[in-house]
Amino acid sequence: MRLFIAVLLNDQVKLSLQKMQEQLRSQVIRGSFTRPENFHLTMAFLGETSENKLPVLHRIIGDINFSPFEISLKHTGCFKHGDKELWWAGVDLNEPNLPQLKSIHGQLTKGLEIEGFPVDKKLFKAHITLGREIRHTEPIVLACPEIVVRVARVSLMKSEQLGGGVRYTPIVIQ
Repeated sequence: MRLFIAVLLNDQVKLSLQKMQEQLRSQVIRGSFTRPENFHLTMAFLGETSENKLPVLHRIIGDINFSPFEISLKHTGCFKHGDKELWWAGVDLNEPNLPQLKSIHGQLTKGLEIEGFPVDKKLFKAHITLGREIRHTEPIVLACPEIVVRVARVSLMKSEQLGGGVRYTPIVIQ
């Protein structure tokens, strides 16, 4: 199973992100855009993972210690990959609650490392992907109104390829 750990978003946040995505889409030649129901904030990417690791992952997530808080998405940016770009809405570095989000990420990373999961060593950049493989001829101008995201829990998610698209679903152990 292809897995990741994420903060899920409410419908109001997804609608705001979808409006930003439409703004982006109008300025590009082509790209692959995140389906609105798949918007999320990735805390850790696990990749292909054996089903027998699920109880360990649920324990790691359950051991995270934090009280619910809010963060604001206030800006946009892109990661460049050759001539293609990944565009996102992100948490500003001056966000007062960013240390709390980074603490969750740190607790996850530590728990995953202890259990032998591969961990991404890159600097954690809190963002929500709007589109990948973006190509454009003119500079992109993409405004981000302040979007408030409530962080009350993190979820273990499964990523599945389905007929040309991707579906993300929470994994719950019964």
